[in-house]
Amino acid sequence: MKKLTLTFCALIALFAAAPAIFADGPEPTGKKEVMQPAPPVCDFYRAHEWDLGIWGSYAFGSDTGQFNVPNDDPFNGGSGFVNPTTEDIGTDFFGAQAADNPNIRLNIGQVSENQLFGRDDSWGGGVDVKYFWSKYFGVGIEGLGLAAKTNFAGGGVLTFTARYPWGRFAPYVTGGLGFIDGGSTEYKFFNKQNVIGTVVGPPPDFDTRNGFVVNEREFWTVDPVGNHHVRALGQIGIGMEYRVTCHIGLMTDFTYNVVFGKDSVSKVGTFTLQGSDITELFGTVIDSTPVINVANYLKPGQGSDNQDFGMVRFGVTFSY
Repeated sequence: MKKLTLTFCALIALFAAAPAIFADGPEPTGKKEVMQPAPPVCDFYRAHEWDLGIWGSYAFGSDTGQFNVPNDDPFNGGSGFVNPTTEDIGTDFFGAQAADNPNIRLNIGQVSENQLFGRDDSWGGGVDVKYFWSKYFGVGIEGLGLAAKTNFAGGGVLTFTARYPWGRFAPYVTGGLGFIDGGSTEYKFFNKQNVIGTVVGPPPDFDTRNGFVVNEREFWTVDPVGNHHVRALGQIGIGMEYRVTCHIGLMTDFTYNVVFGKDSVSKVGTFTLQGSDITELFGTVIDSTPVINVANYLKPGQGSDNQDFGMVRFGVTFSY
Protein backbone atom coordinates (compact mmCIF):
# COMPACT_ATOMS: atom_id res chain seq x y z
CA MET A 1 0.00 0.00 0.00
CA LYS A 2 2.87 2.36 0.82
CA LYS A 3 4.50 1.66 -2.57
CA LEU A 4 1.27 2.47 -4.36
CA THR A 5 0.94 5.73 -2.49
CA LEU A 6 4.54 6.78 -3.31
CA THR A 7 4.07 5.90 -6.95
CA PHE A 8 0.88 7.93 -7.13
CA CYS A 9 2.57 10.98 -5.54
CA ALA A 10 5.50 10.78 -7.99
CA LEU A 11 3.16 10.78 -10.98
CA ILE A 12 1.31 13.86 -9.65
CA ALA A 13 4.62 15.74 -9.20
CA LEU A 14 5.76 14.81 -12.72
CA PHE A 15 2.55 16.11 -14.28
CA ALA A 16 2.76 19.33 -12.28
CA ALA A 17 6.36 20.03 -13.43
CA ALA A 18 5.84 19.15 -17.10
CA PRO A 19 4.45 22.56 -18.22
CA ALA A 20 7.45 24.37 -16.76
CA ILE A 21 9.96 21.97 -18.33
CA PHE A 22 8.51 22.24 -21.86
CA ALA A 23 7.40 25.90 -21.73
CA ASP A 24 10.01 27.14 -24.25
CA GLY A 25 9.27 24.39 -26.66
CA PRO A 26 11.79 22.86 -29.03
CA GLU A 27 14.66 24.91 -30.51
CA PRO A 28 13.57 26.51 -33.86
CA THR A 29 15.32 25.49 -36.98
CA GLY A 30 17.07 27.98 -39.32
CA LYS A 31 19.53 30.91 -38.84
CA LYS A 32 19.53 32.56 -35.42
CA GLU A 33 19.15 36.43 -35.44
CA VAL A 34 21.98 38.32 -33.71
CA MET A 35 21.23 41.76 -32.20
CA GLN A 36 23.88 44.42 -33.01
CA PRO A 37 24.92 46.72 -30.15
CA ALA A 38 24.13 50.46 -30.52
CA PRO A 39 27.07 52.52 -31.83
CA PRO A 40 28.83 54.49 -29.11
CA VAL A 41 28.18 58.28 -28.90
CA CYS A 42 31.23 60.23 -30.17
CA ASP A 43 33.33 62.34 -27.85
CA PHE A 44 32.90 65.90 -29.15
CA TYR A 45 36.07 67.22 -27.44
CA ARG A 46 39.07 64.96 -27.09
CA ALA A 47 42.65 64.88 -25.91
CA HIS A 48 45.34 64.93 -28.64
CA GLU A 49 42.98 66.87 -30.89
CA TRP A 50 44.00 69.14 -33.79
CA ASP A 51 41.69 72.07 -34.56
CA LEU A 52 41.66 74.28 -37.66
CA GLY A 53 39.67 77.50 -37.37
CA ILE A 54 38.64 79.88 -40.18
CA TRP A 55 36.95 83.11 -39.09
CA GLY A 56 35.92 86.61 -40.01
CA SER A 57 36.27 89.54 -37.65
CA TYR A 58 34.97 92.99 -36.83
CA ALA A 59 37.56 95.17 -35.07
CA PHE A 60 37.09 98.56 -33.45
CA GLY A 61 39.69 100.93 -32.06
CA SER A 62 39.79 101.69 -28.37
CA ASP A 63 40.71 105.28 -29.31
CA THR A 64 38.08 106.55 -31.72
CA GLY A 65 36.91 109.92 -32.98
CA GLN A 66 38.91 112.78 -34.46
CA PHE A 67 41.18 115.55 -33.30
CA ASN A 68 40.00 119.04 -34.14
CA VAL A 69 42.42 120.27 -36.79
CA PRO A 70 41.03 123.56 -38.14
CA ASN A 71 41.44 124.73 -41.71
CA ASP A 72 44.26 127.11 -40.87
CA ASP A 73 46.80 128.39 -43.32
CA PRO A 74 50.21 127.28 -41.95
CA PHE A 75 51.81 130.42 -43.35
CA ASN A 76 49.62 132.53 -41.08
CA GLY A 77 50.43 130.64 -37.88
CA GLY A 78 52.01 133.48 -35.90
CA SER A 79 54.75 136.05 -35.75
CA GLY A 80 57.10 136.01 -38.71
CA PHE A 81 54.71 134.13 -40.96
CA VAL A 82 53.92 135.68 -44.30
CA ASN A 83 50.58 135.59 -46.03
CA PRO A 84 50.85 133.10 -48.93
CA THR A 85 49.55 135.66 -51.39
CA THR A 86 53.01 137.31 -51.22
CA GLU A 87 54.91 134.06 -51.33
CA ASP A 88 57.56 133.81 -54.04
CA ILE A 89 55.62 135.93 -56.46
CA GLY A 90 56.27 138.57 -59.05
CA THR A 91 53.81 141.33 -59.78
CA ASP A 92 53.71 143.48 -62.85
CA PHE A 93 52.05 146.85 -63.06
CA PHE A 94 48.67 145.20 -63.52
CA GLY A 95 49.02 142.57 -60.73
CA ALA A 96 49.71 139.31 -62.62
CA GLN A 97 51.64 136.70 -60.55
CA ALA A 98 54.83 135.16 -61.91
CA ALA A 99 55.17 131.46 -62.74
CA ASP A 100 57.91 130.60 -60.23
CA ASN A 101 55.40 130.11 -57.41
CA PRO A 102 55.57 126.32 -56.75
CA ASN A 103 52.83 123.95 -55.61
CA ILE A 104 52.86 123.15 -51.87
CA ARG A 105 51.62 120.21 -49.75
CA LEU A 106 52.22 120.33 -45.99
CA ASN A 107 51.11 117.95 -43.22
CA ILE A 108 49.53 120.20 -40.60
CA GLY A 109 48.15 117.75 -38.03
CA GLN A 110 46.80 114.33 -37.05
CA VAL A 111 43.09 113.77 -37.51
CA SER A 112 42.24 110.16 -36.60
CA GLU A 113 42.76 109.36 -32.94
CA ASN A 114 43.07 105.68 -33.79
CA GLN A 115 46.49 105.16 -35.35
CA LEU A 116 46.05 101.61 -36.65
CA PHE A 117 42.96 101.56 -38.88
CA GLY A 118 43.00 105.19 -40.04
CA ARG A 119 39.32 105.14 -39.04
CA ASP A 120 37.22 103.97 -36.10
CA ASP A 121 36.68 100.32 -37.12
CA SER A 122 37.61 97.70 -39.67
CA TRP A 123 36.65 94.28 -41.04
CA GLY A 124 39.08 91.41 -41.37
CA GLY A 125 39.62 87.71 -40.89
CA GLY A 126 42.13 84.98 -40.17
CA VAL A 127 42.96 81.35 -39.51
CA ASP A 128 44.33 79.47 -36.52
CA VAL A 129 45.62 75.99 -35.76
CA LYS A 130 45.46 74.53 -32.23
CA TYR A 131 46.67 71.31 -30.65
CA PHE A 132 44.95 70.12 -27.44
CA TRP A 133 47.24 67.78 -25.55
CA SER A 134 44.39 67.22 -23.09
CA LYS A 135 40.65 67.66 -23.26
CA TYR A 136 40.95 71.04 -21.57
CA PHE A 137 44.20 72.74 -22.65
CA GLY A 138 45.82 73.54 -25.97
CA VAL A 139 48.37 75.72 -27.75
CA GLY A 140 48.24 77.19 -31.23
CA ILE A 141 49.20 79.80 -33.75
CA GLU A 142 46.94 82.27 -35.53
CA GLY A 143 47.28 84.72 -38.41
CA LEU A 144 45.01 87.75 -38.72
CA GLY A 145 44.46 90.54 -41.21
CA LEU A 146 42.53 93.80 -40.95
CA ALA A 147 41.48 96.18 -43.73
CA ALA A 148 42.95 99.44 -42.46
CA LYS A 149 42.27 102.48 -44.61
CA THR A 150 44.41 102.20 -47.78
CA ASN A 151 46.91 100.04 -45.89
CA PHE A 152 46.64 96.39 -44.80
CA ALA A 153 47.37 95.54 -41.15
CA GLY A 154 48.32 91.96 -40.34
CA GLY A 155 50.19 89.83 -37.85
CA GLY A 156 50.55 86.53 -36.04
CA VAL A 157 50.00 85.33 -32.47
CA LEU A 158 51.12 82.30 -30.44
CA THR A 159 48.12 81.32 -28.31
CA PHE A 160 47.18 79.31 -25.23
CA THR A 161 43.57 78.12 -24.82
CA ALA A 162 41.76 76.63 -21.81
CA ARG A 163 38.28 75.19 -22.41
CA TYR A 164 35.63 73.39 -20.38
CA PRO A 165 33.59 71.00 -22.59
CA TRP A 166 29.96 70.56 -21.63
CA GLY A 167 28.16 68.32 -24.09
CA ARG A 168 28.35 69.98 -27.49
CA PHE A 169 29.38 73.32 -25.94
CA ALA A 170 32.83 74.40 -24.82
CA PRO A 171 33.32 77.86 -23.26
CA TYR A 172 36.96 78.91 -23.36
CA VAL A 173 39.47 81.62 -22.52
CA THR A 174 42.45 82.41 -24.71
CA GLY A 175 45.54 84.59 -24.69
CA GLY A 176 48.78 85.03 -26.56
CA LEU A 177 51.69 87.12 -27.74
CA GLY A 178 52.75 88.02 -31.26
CA PHE A 179 53.30 90.91 -33.66
CA ILE A 180 51.42 93.23 -36.00
CA ASP A 181 52.55 95.35 -38.94
CA GLY A 182 50.97 97.91 -41.23
CA GLY A 183 47.94 100.08 -40.63
CA SER A 184 47.66 103.82 -41.12
CA THR A 185 46.87 107.15 -39.46
CA GLU A 186 44.91 110.01 -40.98
CA TYR A 187 46.44 113.49 -41.23
CA LYS A 188 45.24 116.83 -42.56
CA PHE A 189 47.25 118.42 -45.37
CA PHE A 190 47.43 122.01 -46.58
CA ASN A 191 47.57 122.08 -50.36
CA LYS A 192 48.25 124.96 -52.69
CA GLN A 193 48.15 124.55 -56.45
CA ASN A 194 48.89 127.08 -59.13
CA VAL A 195 47.52 126.91 -62.65
CA ILE A 196 50.04 128.31 -65.18
CA GLY A 197 48.65 129.96 -68.26
CA THR A 198 48.56 133.06 -70.44
CA VAL A 199 47.33 136.44 -69.26
CA VAL A 200 44.96 137.61 -71.96
CA GLY A 201 42.42 140.42 -72.03
CA PRO A 202 41.99 143.54 -69.97
CA PRO A 203 43.82 144.44 -67.96
CA PRO A 204 46.14 144.41 -69.89
CA ASP A 205 44.60 143.41 -73.20
CA PHE A 206 47.98 143.71 -74.89
CA ASP A 207 49.81 141.37 -72.49
CA THR A 208 50.01 137.90 -74.10
CA ARG A 209 53.10 136.57 -72.34
CA ASN A 210 53.09 132.91 -71.31
CA GLY A 211 54.10 131.49 -67.96
CA PHE A 212 51.92 133.39 -65.52
CA VAL A 213 49.89 132.12 -62.58
CA VAL A 214 46.31 132.73 -63.65
CA ASN A 215 44.65 130.74 -60.82
CA GLU A 216 45.87 129.92 -57.32
CA ARG A 217 43.87 127.41 -55.27
CA GLU A 218 44.29 126.58 -51.57
CA PHE A 219 42.50 123.56 -50.07
CA TRP A 220 42.75 120.98 -47.28
CA THR A 221 42.62 117.21 -47.57
CA VAL A 222 42.56 114.35 -45.06
CA ASP A 223 44.77 111.46 -46.18
CA PRO A 224 46.12 108.31 -44.54
CA VAL A 225 49.83 107.90 -43.81
CA GLY A 226 50.89 104.26 -43.54
CA ASN A 227 52.74 102.66 -40.62
CA HIS A 228 55.85 100.84 -41.77
CA HIS A 229 57.26 99.09 -38.73
CA VAL A 230 56.52 95.97 -36.69
CA ARG A 231 54.99 96.29 -33.22
CA ALA A 232 54.41 93.70 -30.51
CA LEU A 233 50.86 92.44 -29.95
CA GLY A 234 49.29 90.99 -26.80
CA GLN A 235 45.89 89.27 -26.90
CA ILE A 236 43.37 88.06 -24.30
CA GLY A 237 39.81 86.89 -24.87
CA ILE A 238 36.80 84.74 -24.04
CA GLY A 239 34.58 82.69 -26.33
CA MET A 240 32.29 79.73 -27.00
CA GLU A 241 32.42 76.78 -29.40
CA TYR A 242 29.51 74.56 -30.45
CA ARG A 243 30.13 71.20 -32.14
CA VAL A 244 27.60 70.48 -34.86
CA THR A 245 29.20 67.06 -35.43
CA CYS A 246 32.15 65.29 -33.89
CA HIS A 247 34.49 67.09 -36.29
CA ILE A 248 32.78 70.37 -37.28
CA GLY A 249 31.97 73.23 -34.97
CA LEU A 250 30.96 76.89 -34.83
CA MET A 251 32.85 79.46 -32.77
CA THR A 252 32.56 83.06 -31.65
CA ASP A 253 34.68 85.07 -29.26
CA PHE A 254 35.84 88.51 -28.23
CA THR A 255 39.51 89.41 -27.85
CA TYR A 256 41.16 92.61 -26.67
CA ASN A 257 44.45 93.34 -28.39
CA VAL A 258 47.18 95.58 -26.99
CA VAL A 259 49.82 97.01 -29.36
CA PHE A 260 53.09 98.06 -27.80
CA GLY A 261 56.67 98.75 -28.80
CA LYS A 262 59.32 101.43 -29.15
CA ASP A 263 57.96 104.81 -30.17
CA SER A 264 59.41 107.63 -32.25
CA VAL A 265 57.40 110.75 -31.57
CA SER A 266 56.06 113.10 -34.20
CA LYS A 267 58.12 116.23 -34.77
CA VAL A 268 57.40 119.68 -36.11
CA GLY A 269 59.46 120.70 -39.13
CA THR A 270 60.01 124.08 -40.73
CA PHE A 271 59.26 124.72 -44.38
CA THR A 272 61.06 127.70 -45.93
CA LEU A 273 60.20 129.18 -49.29
CA GLN A 274 62.37 131.98 -50.66
CA GLY A 275 61.61 134.21 -53.60
CA SER A 276 61.23 137.82 -54.67
CA ASP A 277 58.39 140.25 -54.77
CA ILE A 278 58.97 141.80 -58.19
CA THR A 279 57.23 144.84 -59.62
CA GLU A 280 57.36 145.36 -63.36
CA LEU A 281 56.23 148.17 -65.56
CA PHE A 282 55.33 146.96 -69.04
CA GLY A 283 57.84 144.08 -68.71
CA THR A 284 60.60 146.12 -67.09
CA VAL A 285 61.56 145.33 -63.48
CA ILE A 286 61.33 148.51 -61.44
CA ASP A 287 61.49 146.95 -57.94
CA SER A 288 62.58 143.62 -56.40
CA THR A 289 62.19 142.76 -52.69
CA PRO A 290 63.42 139.42 -51.26
CA VAL A 291 60.65 137.40 -49.57
CA ILE A 292 61.24 134.50 -47.17
CA ASN A 293 58.12 132.55 -46.22
CA VAL A 294 58.11 130.06 -43.32
CA ALA A 295 55.51 127.48 -42.27
CA ASN A 296 55.50 124.67 -39.73
CA TYR A 297 54.53 121.16 -40.73
CA LEU A 298 54.30 117.77 -39.01
CA LYS A 299 56.76 114.88 -39.41
CA PRO A 300 54.74 111.78 -38.32
CA GLY A 301 56.49 109.45 -35.92
CA GLN A 302 56.25 105.66 -35.76
CA GLY A 303 54.95 104.13 -32.55
CA SER A 304 52.24 102.09 -30.88
CA ASP A 305 50.15 104.80 -29.21
CA ASN A 306 46.37 104.64 -29.74
CA GLN A 307 46.53 101.35 -31.63
CA ASP A 308 44.79 99.00 -29.14
CA PHE A 309 41.63 97.40 -30.48
CA GLY A 310 38.82 95.02 -29.64
CA MET A 311 37.88 92.25 -32.05
CA VAL A 312 34.76 90.09 -32.39
CA ARG A 313 35.34 86.87 -34.33
CA PHE A 314 32.90 84.33 -35.79
CA GLY A 315 33.77 81.25 -37.79
CA VAL A 316 33.93 77.50 -38.23
CA THR A 317 36.29 74.88 -36.76
CA PHE A 318 37.39 71.50 -38.05
CA SER A 319 38.74 69.01 -35.49
CA TYR A 320 40.65 65.77 -36.05
